[in-house]
Amino acid sequence: MNFNRYFILSVALVLLAFSSCKKDTEKTYMDGTLKVDCEFPFYVTPGDKFTMTASGITAPDGTDVAYYFSSSASDNRRDTVRTVPAVYQYEVPDTLGTFSMSIVAFAVESSDKYYVSSASFEFVTVKDGGEKGSVRGVVEREDDQTESLYSRNYLVTSAGGKEWIRSNLCYVERNSSGEEIFGRSFAGSPAMQNIFGAYYTWEEAVKACPAGWHLPTDAEWVALLKASGAPDTLQPLESSPCGAGSLMVRATFNGEELWSYYRGVNITDKSISALPFGYAIKEARGWTYIGYQSYAAFWTADEFDGQGVYRYIYKENDNVFVGSADKQSFAASVRCVR
Repeated sequence: MNFNRYFILSVALVLLAFSSCKKDTEKTYMDGTLKVDCEFPFYVTPGDKFTMTASGITAPDGTDVAYYFSSSASDNRRDTVRTVPAVYQYEVPDTLGTFSMSIVAFAVESSDKYYVSSASFEFVTVKDGGEKGSVRGVVEREDDQTESLYSRNYLVTSAGGKEWIRSNLCYVERNSSGEEIFGRSFAGSPAMQNIFGAYYTWEEAVKACPAGWHLPTDAEWVALLKASGAPDTLQPLESSPCGAGSLMVRATFNGEELWSYYRGVNITDKSISALPFGYAIKEARGWTYIGYQSYAAFWTADEFDGQGVYRYIYKENDNVFVGSADKQSFAASVRCVR
């Protein structure tokens, strides 16, 4: 979902590069407060277009005030708008990473008399697309298959006597207003849906996989873990003392390492290519996303004491833990199996 960003900042004590060269000129502040109104989500994709409106600043001597907009994603190119209010349209370039957008108001004819007013915000550009996208390191193996689930292609691997998809299920349903009504994207951002996959409540997870596939039982997780080096004595609903490294894959998100190095965890990616995209908890204000770069959490089809059972990995241990959580207020990732 997009969210409005509305900035009200104090006048910044920043000198424009094109300020007058007069010496001993005492500058003063312009009148008003810089306001920037825009719908610019924190996560965006290349080609997204957004409109920003800046206003609120006047020069005491009545001279014209203009605004320039610059983005570090666009090599800090300054685009100046002289209309009041200043309306600026921005298209996100095909450059992945975390960037800033700056908006500066300045007195056109009296830059030697007045300080500028400025506002800024950050955004992250992400892209789906394998080794050309934001998540890199999950490579196709020789024995992988490719399956289309909900019109999206997934790599499929054989492990523990079953076939598993090698990335988190990405399926999300939205209503006509764009509100997520089945599954949810990281931070509520549609741009992240195909990057981290969707987060489902247990009640959603048991219905999320398409025909021919299903949410794995904990017994199927145990079979996967035994194939990955867990003890043959491991039983369903028991945490495994080892095997996490065999499930994990070394990968990056926008160039940043996802799993940190720990001596006791040897990451070999022998099966499902697990990544630490965390989980979500429903609070009064909405969904909160927790555990990025620390946890990978996956629902099972099992129940325990009225709660849904899930398997999870923590970055510092080779254990594959088992836990349970509320079926409606906890959301985890889904791996479909057949």
